[in-house]
Amino acid sequence: MIKKYWVRKLLILWELPQLVLGLFFLLFISFKKGKKKRLRYKDVDIYFVEDFPGGISLSGIIILNKIEAFLLDSDSIKSRRSLIHEYGHSIQSVWLGWLYLPLVGLPSLIRSILWTNSKRDSRFYYKRFPEHWADALGKRYI
Repeated sequence: MIKKYWVRKLLILWELPQLVLGLFFLLFISFKKGKKKRLRYKDVDIYFVEDFPGGISLSGIIILNKIEAFLLDSDSIKSRRSLIHEYGHSIQSVWLGWLYLPLVGLPSLIRSILWTNSKRDSRFYYKRFPEHWADALGKRYI
């Protein structure tokens, strides 16, 4: 029990930048009107927010815009690609710590913006780094 306590404290320090950013996003969406739902799955909190642009994973916080996910329960998570993908990003965060934002977060954000603006086919979006890695991790550990 004591070991688990210290592991959690060390993980907070290890993932501090993305945890602070994730808490900022939660603060932002708490002021936003519209439907919201929270689901706890394994070691992450998944928030479904109406009109949120896409999905983001910051430490143990995942925010998605899928309103139809309000019908989800923890048993149907394995069938949702966006959840699997963002869960993979949360694993990347645990593995990379402070390096997550510059190595995965920023490239993923830039890639997403460029992809959305160019209106390319979304199935090719997930074939390159870091998205392919997030998919693989999500499928492996979910």
